[in-house]
Amino acid sequence: MLKLDFSKAFDSVSWPFLFHTLRHRSFPPKFISWISLLLHSSSSSILLNGTVGPKFQHKRGLRQGDPISPSLFLLAADVLSLMIQALSTSIPHGISPKLLHPFILFQYADDTLVFLMVKGQAVRSLLLVLDIFAKTSGLTLNWTKTKLIPFNLTQTDTLFLQSLINCSVSTLPVTYLGLPLTAKRPDRACFQLLIDRISKKLVCWQNSFLSRAGRLVIASSVLSSMPTFFMSSFLLPAWVIKQVDKLRRNFLWSKSCEGKQGIHLVSWERLCLPKSCGGMGMINLKLHNISLMLKWWWRLYSLPKSQWSLAARILFAKRDVHLPPLVWNQSGSFFWKDLRSLRYLFQLSVRSNVNCGKNTLFWYDNWSGSNLQLFGYEPEPFQNHLLTLKNALLSWHVYFPAPVTALQAKLHLVLSSLNLHGNQLDECSWRWRSDGSYSAASIYKTLILAGKTNFPYTFIWKVKAPPSVRLFLYFLALGKILTQEQLLRRNIQVQQRCFLCQQQILETINHLFCECNYTRAVWNLVGLSGMHLQNIDSVFLTIGSKYRDNQHSTVTLLVVTLWGVWLERNNRVFRNTSRQAQTIQEWIVHEATFFLKFA
Repeated sequence: MLKLDFSKAFDSVSWPFLFHTLRHRSFPPKFISWISLLLHSSSSSILLNGTVGPKFQHKRGLRQGDPISPSLFLLAADVLSLMIQALSTSIPHGISPKLLHPFILFQYADDTLVFLMVKGQAVRSLLLVLDIFAKTSGLTLNWTKTKLIPFNLTQTDTLFLQSLINCSVSTLPVTYLGLPLTAKRPDRACFQLLIDRISKKLVCWQNSFLSRAGRLVIASSVLSSMPTFFMSSFLLPAWVIKQVDKLRRNFLWSKSCEGKQGIHLVSWERLCLPKSCGGMGMINLKLHNISLMLKWWWRLYSLPKSQWSLAARILFAKRDVHLPPLVWNQSGSFFWKDLRSLRYLFQLSVRSNVNCGKNTLFWYDNWSGSNLQLFGYEPEPFQNHLLTLKNALLSWHVYFPAPVTALQAKLHLVLSSLNLHGNQLDECSWRWRSDGSYSAASIYKTLILAGKTNFPYTFIWKVKAPPSVRLFLYFLALGKILTQEQLLRRNIQVQQRCFLCQQQILETINHLFCECNYTRAVWNLVGLSGMHLQNIDSVFLTIGSKYRDNQHSTVTLLVVTLWGVWLERNNRVFRNTSRQAQTIQEWIVHEATFFLKFA
């Protein structure tokens, strides 16, 4: 295998070559003129010691960061694929179990793999094609980074290829498309690449300049999505998930770049719940990983003629290539073993749409609404575990005695009324979506919601207020804001004193927001004292009631009052500053008006 490395790929594309390729691909002349104008209008200047030099026009290359640049590069790089395919007697389609063609190419943008045989003339032809492509397109190879990875070759053959190609020899694993390409289970070093990538990303952000709401957005949208590509191809080990969760968790709660400080107000397990269940919607990496990996099972059944399905059938079904994937050989690569560990979940997630009954397993596939084990039946050791539904219906009374339970009676009714029709093969549908198609989001939602109860205060995420205020309401609803009571629970010794009313009393959530004399004065001035806000639960019940009645101005006024009391408390604790209740009331009215208008 030859892993090609193009030298400064995006910066080296020849414009005449690109325009010729576009014309050959039948792009309209007007579109080509637009691309020409876009490229010829690009310029750069050099910044030297703080002084910007004169601009100079570009003569080749594509703009980095331009949305159309990747597509243009793919069109240019695809020419190499066509040239290499032309070396073979016929067009290759993926990896054949026996290498029938001199070359097989895998190419995505500038990541290119070429599988070649130990034939001197074929290798020389390949090098000639690469040289012609480099001179015409401008995409030259960096031979110091190009690697030859031998498979089952003698040292003599390896040295022969190395002398022809003049590049370094390497071994698996190598990185391709950001993933480790390996013949065995990835080791710790392979997954460490992912962890290092996330850690490097964290250095770009100074946590001290981000609010907690801002860190939540980054942790949930950026840090949680970075492992997605890995999780689509591997079942991540527990230690990897634990390490990535640690990075996300520390980034969320910490105020330092090192991620070593900060009090964790809510458990990580709760944060990973959906907002409807009292969480903040952080991705549960383990469940997300499982949901993404199930797509490989789905493709085996829904796309039996795809390259993946055909290759898997050859590799894992061995001689019994006619058997359904669920009963294929238990041995195989680490990837297949990981997939087999998810087969029971896949069985629960699909239902067979019966047509001819030939490719539906009677005992294991979900063709009746449930697996037969749920009806109280198990296949006996002497029975055919691979019995198809079509063959079973010919003599189903042999397999099932008279029904004993109500469920078994129901099964008898299903069997007696089931009719097969046509020669069309049976199809599978995804249970967790109404249209029957697979989606990782649907199975993830099913797994994460299993056994969970609804959160009564989901309206807090929809009130007209900035994200920081909504996040404060969430912690307040859970009783997790850091009052003196919460600090004592964390073994942090504090002086028992209310900084608002100056009473020598333990500061609790109910006292701070409902019982404190200062807070009561604020409620009175704002005009909300008649709502009987006796404790924090009654406050949230009132907010929910007003929200459902579309009284958004009252809801916002209640929310801003809570927020204002909390800010005043913190100012007195940490900044030793204070304001009168009348001043707080004026601030609350101003902020509520602003939130209603712009939030």
